[in-house]
Amino acid sequence: MPELATEQLAPDFFDVRRQSAVSADTVRREVAEPDSPVLVDFDHTLVATNSTELFIAHCRPSLVVAVIDLLVRGRLPWGLFPGRSGYRFRDYLCVVLIVVLTPWNLLRWRRDAPALFAQHRASEISGLLTDVDRSRLTIISFGMSFVIRALLRGSEYESAALLATPLLPAPSRFAGGKTRTAVGAVGEHEVARAVFLTDSLDDADLLGASRTGLLIPRQGEPLSARERLYVPLRYTVRVKSSPWYTFDRLILVDALVVAIAVAYDLESLLHFVLIVPLLLLSVMSVYEIGYVENDMHAARSEARPVLSPLVSRFRDYPIRLGPWIWATAFAAAGLAVAVLLDELSNEELLATGVAWALLLLAVRGVFYVYNRMRTETRIFAYPVLQGLRFGGVFLVFVPSVLGVVLVLSQLTAMWATYVVYRLGGRKEALNRDLFGTVAFLIGAGLLGMTEVLHGGVLAEPPGRESATELCLVSALLWSLARLGKAPVLRRVKGALASRPGRDRTAAAVAS
Repeated sequence: MPELATEQLAPDFFDVRRQSAVSADTVRREVAEPDSPVLVDFDHTLVATNSTELFIAHCRPSLVVAVIDLLVRGRLPWGLFPGRSGYRFRDYLCVVLIVVLTPWNLLRWRRDAPALFAQHRASEISGLLTDVDRSRLTIISFGMSFVIRALLRGSEYESAALLATPLLPAPSRFAGGKTRTAVGAVGEHEVARAVFLTDSLDDADLLGASRTGLLIPRQGEPLSARERLYVPLRYTVRVKSSPWYTFDRLILVDALVVAIAVAYDLESLLHFVLIVPLLLLSVMSVYEIGYVENDMHAARSEARPVLSPLVSRFRDYPIRLGPWIWATAFAAAGLAVAVLLDELSNEELLATGVAWALLLLAVRGVFYVYNRMRTETRIFAYPVLQGLRFGGVFLVFVPSVLGVVLVLSQLTAMWATYVVYRLGGRKEALNRDLFGTVAFLIGAGLLGMTEVLHGGVLAEPPGRESATELCLVSALLWSLARLGKAPVLRRVKGALASRPGRDRTAAAVAS
């Protein structure tokens, strides 16, 4: 079987047995032979999309569906299963759970599917099959039978035979290729006489078993339901950075810095390590709206926007209402944990909730204005935006004086990195962790000198007497850990790179 990508075949088709490209007219003649059964793949062949992804993206409520999709398809190691069986079962399990937990989507899908098929119909392939009698046409797919049958309802393919995955399939359905399914349905002799059309080399077994196996250009663009189902930070992780980088900056930097800034003893530090990440996730849920808006605005208005190639795939990403729901949920969880750990009283809860809602509105408003400023003037709005993102926790909890210096040092490091980027420099050349550490040491040194000379600068109220010492020690330990991160990662990267087949892992760690 040749190593070919279907994108390389357009505008021709590829005859697997003859090992040569053929024209659309040749394909039309092959399928028109009255004695030949015609087997046709469905996804990206007869329909210019992926039917499973289309179904998942269409289901409501999107919040519930997104959580199911994230847990089933995004968090389990399906790649450990042999071949494609794990991914097939993954998609099947996700669809079944959606049907069981949100059964009304069966009715919605049956109602809307015919129009979706008309919208995504692969007209070029349909044109090739115009003269094929439906009695000798069989659609074969690893997709769900009820999903495909609903799409075909009312179309010229409604009467065609369909071999797809039922709601209660045999375990063998997920193993092996399509030849086993085709032989079990129409017989080995019929498969050997058949013409088979598919866009995917995953169907290599049936391409080889058929009399004429035709590999066609993929119809339509790739579709991922995840790009149409909102999950907090999905856009940030997929488009703006990476999972590790997002975790590193949000949890190991932002959350730890703010937790150290507001802690007043060791026990409270442990409490705030639990509370602060939830509050920052609340802010980031709304902040992410600005990320999407920023990229979409740049794509429309800038002559040479610097954007990830993935931006175009998120044009229909539903990031309007979902972020506010999640931001409210994260904030409620964070404040509830604070009350349970006695870091916040019940009497303060209502006022704190109102203040937090105003903070979220402020973050959204400032980012909205920021996205409409000229790029050269954004330099001065950037620290305001980051100050709201970082300092919002100070609305709820009192920071130590040295804690404010610690947060300001991180804001200064972020601002310096941004200025370098906006002025056309290489932001990677600036060590943000080192810059922030130096800024903190300068600020702490000035405060210490002032305390020695004049006194009272670092004084904390009763019950918070150890806040300054705790902040200083914790910040220094944290800074040492951050400064030691790069050498450690370089060693890990080198070790992984020396092992065969580990290049992608090493690259992921390095990012």
